[in-house]
Amino acid sequence: MSLLEERIKSVYANLTREERKAADYCLKNDATIYNHTVAELAEASGTTQATWSRFSKSLGYSGLKGLKREIFSDAKKAEKSGPHIEFKDLNQYTSMQAIADNICATSSQAIQTTYRLFDSQSFEGAVNAIVNARMIRIFGVGSSSLAASDLFTKFQRLSYNVTYNEDFHNSLMNAAQLQKEDVAIFFCDSGKTEEIMQILKVANDRGSDTIAITKLGNSPLAQGCKHVLFTTSPEIDKKSGVTSSRFAQLFLVDTLYTAVANKDFTNIRQHLQDSYDLFHDMGTY
Repeated sequence: MSLLEERIKSVYANLTREERKAADYCLKNDATIYNHTVAELAEASGTTQATWSRFSKSLGYSGLKGLKREIFSDAKKAEKSGPHIEFKDLNQYTSMQAIADNICATSSQAIQTTYRLFDSQSFEGAVNAIVNARMIRIFGVGSSSLAASDLFTKFQRLSYNVTYNEDFHNSLMNAAQLQKEDVAIFFCDSGKTEEIMQILKVANDRGSDTIAITKLGNSPLAQGCKHVLFTTSPEIDKKSGVTSSRFAQLFLVDTLYTAVANKDFTNIRQHLQDSYDLFHDMGTY
């Protein structure tokens, strides 16, 4: 699935009836859209030029030109496509090699498509919020707890004032102690997990800064946080528990950690050296 298809799928339910006409036309004719003017597209899809402009902005582009650039980019990347992804149930695989090939393909695509969503301005805002925070509180439940825990461990190494607890009630207690000088970081692939939304409400009521790491779309979490870092990933079979979203989240964790350490290097340099020396002496490196 192309990045454009991912974008359309993620916002389709929130589009107006007219915008859905443009979306449906785009999905069926994406290979030729960049060859047509907006007037031609409006006529062919039974909508208006203004609708195509609104539809493009709903997908996160500045306008139709941005949408066309994405389609052209997807077409070029398709010429160098990687392993084919097969969406199937666990019992449909016929060999060990097929399993490995498919897992590799979905994991790689999760990282590549998330990378293509990378927004420097959004990342800069999130990094500044973290570096300047009095306290960093991280929240994530279920499968998202893996990435949340990883970021928590990385920030501990920088000697940051950071907390994380997978237990929901302990997370609520942490959220209740947030202050305006703090930042709350939320990991949630769906962007609408009930426990996370309850914690977000507490964080917003407390007036703290908020960062969401969530799947592309206009989810409640994305709408409720000040800074949003989007992921996107294919899922082979939602029933299987094999979720490539983990790789997308971990890609953002490593990128965020590196960016924070780079920006705050003068202050964290010695902490990095101290932890390295300790574990090196223990023979764990």
